[in-house]
Amino acid sequence: MASSFFGLYVQRDGLQLAQKGLDITGHNITNIKTEGYTRQRLDIVSVANTAGCLGYNSQVNLAGKGADAVGVTQIRDKLLDTKVRRYSSELCDTGAKTTVLADIEDILDDVENAEAGLSAIFGNFKAAFQSFSSTGADRQDLSTVAMNAADSVINVIKNFDLRLNDVELATREDIVVTNDRVNTILKQLASLNKQIKDSYVQMDNVYATRDGYQAEIEYGPLELKDTFNKLCDELSQYVNINVEQQADGGYDVYFGDVALVKNDAYAKTDIIFSDDQGARNDFAELHVSSINTDKGWTKCEREITDAIKANPDLEEKVKALNSYIYNGKVKQACELEKEIIAEAGDAYSPIFTNNMTEEQLRTAPSYAITVTEETDTLTGGSISGLFDIYNGKGCYAEGDENTYNGIKYYQETMRAFANTMVKTFNALYDEYNSSPEAVAQQTAAADKAEEKLRADVTAQYMADNGVADEADLTADQITEIDALVNETLDEVRNKAIEDTKFKMFEFEDGALEDGSISDLKIAETWKNSVLRCVHPAVDADGNLDYNYDELDNTYINKILSAFEGKYKFGNEPDEYTFEGFIQYYGQTVGGDLEYELGSFDSTNIMLKSVSDARDEVMGVSMDEEGVNMMNYQKWYNAISRMISALDECLDKLINGTGKVGL
Repeated sequence: MASSFFGLYVQRDGLQLAQKGLDITGHNITNIKTEGYTRQRLDIVSVANTAGCLGYNSQVNLAGKGADAVGVTQIRDKLLDTKVRRYSSELCDTGAKTTVLADIEDILDDVENAEAGLSAIFGNFKAAFQSFSSTGADRQDLSTVAMNAADSVINVIKNFDLRLNDVELATREDIVVTNDRVNTILKQLASLNKQIKDSYVQMDNVYATRDGYQAEIEYGPLELKDTFNKLCDELSQYVNINVEQQADGGYDVYFGDVALVKNDAYAKTDIIFSDDQGARNDFAELHVSSINTDKGWTKCEREITDAIKANPDLEEKVKALNSYIYNGKVKQACELEKEIIAEAGDAYSPIFTNNMTEEQLRTAPSYAITVTEETDTLTGGSISGLFDIYNGKGCYAEGDENTYNGIKYYQETMRAFANTMVKTFNALYDEYNSSPEAVAQQTAAADKAEEKLRADVTAQYMADNGVADEADLTADQITEIDALVNETLDEVRNKAIEDTKFKMFEFEDGALEDGSISDLKIAETWKNSVLRCVHPAVDADGNLDYNYDELDNTYINKILSAFEGKYKFGNEPDEYTFEGFIQYYGQTVGGDLEYELGSFDSTNIMLKSVSDARDEVMGVSMDEEGVNMMNYQKWYNAISRMISALDECLDKLINGTGKVGL
């Protein structure tokens, strides 16, 4: 038989539950504008009717124990969380590309730059040669105009290249900043993970298992969970991640198959740039360390022992190594450790598994680090987009290089245009440069250059060996001088020959193909005599051999034909005229940008859809909370009235029972 006050105790607990329900409702309403807040719910269950060894039963005398609160939980949907993070990752991937492609289009778009664009400037270059009249009186002036127009073309190409370099540097900085933020988030997630796990134990929301304990993961430190999920949402903007909650309440965060956060340990990411195009497949690489399971990175640092102090150079390298580790420069630390091992030998114990012997690997401590290159596994997030736009070489990619039409593709496109222009217009004068008269002049120039080389080498040799008069040189010394001259003779003669040939364009180092845009210039032979583009022949003294009375439009016609010809530009699959190629690369960047904008818009629609769906689940609804508030208030009032009724019954029982005549 239940006690007389059994009902009061039940209603007392009910009042407390109604009050707690009102508290949670108020908590939700208060946080309706809090970013990342997840709506909370009080889980209430009926109290089981138990009686010792009888277990759960329906004994009337023990029935009606009321309700109890199991805990406060969050209203979240794991599937929606996964979808939001995946679409967020895809959106930021294409968003990063869109931003940079818009900058590239702004640089290369001839429609927006109708007067200063390459199309307009190259058109002026073409028009300058079309202006040559049938009379030759002003051909000197017209040639000057043509050369100035060609110089303007070069300046526009150089300006485009410089601006593309600026975009490349800005993208590089964005990659570094993004990577730094990723490392900060991973550290924060690991710290939160520890707090969350400890909180389950402190709140006694755990139960023992054979292997230790498990947490009642539905309940626990809800605000810490909100912070953790908010950071995971941000992290998904940078890299594509998967998040799994473990039985002990903690979370594991993965990037592909690579663990980024596990328990209170976290990986570190490192970006390596290479300016040597032949050294790596990509110019930017992402390296991810393995999880350091010994709580932080302090154990990864190497102690400065007496043996290390004995070698100042080694001591500085170990300090630099520890600094790299502390700042997450795992790849650089791994490379530096190789140098330290080579210098220190057995006095140093490696911490990077990449640098361990097989024996050391078998006995490696738990805080040993493995560095893996993950460039190719990037499938989403702004880092992936930035890597594509930074590394992408399009049709110029070789082997495993990135084939996206990124900054390097458009840099190569401009370089292909410049090199094709140099090759095409210089080739117009091959016939003249191969003529007997021109070859004789080239040979004379080479002989003169050889004579000067021999004189310079002889003078330097005499000064170095204390010989006052050339007549005093011995046969052996003359032989030594001949050997010194022969070391560079071919190079000097070839340069003199090339410098004598007529050319319209060249590069700073004298190269005529595969040159850098920054080295492109008007050839000295044209600059020294502007009219040679029309009639390249000169006499033995280098004077222009031209008769104004005998107009010859041979080279004018060749130049005008060159403007109309179709050529292969770099690795592009088709052939184009110069003006056609200018339109082609403008259309290419426009098409790339349009595609990414389309992807951005469609992904943004999907993200908004799943975000709205998630907000409907986890977000606070004022209407729903208003209904809950009224329900809890009615419950509270009803329980209060029940207590009054029970009080009246007990009063009658206690004070009114047994009185005769009443």
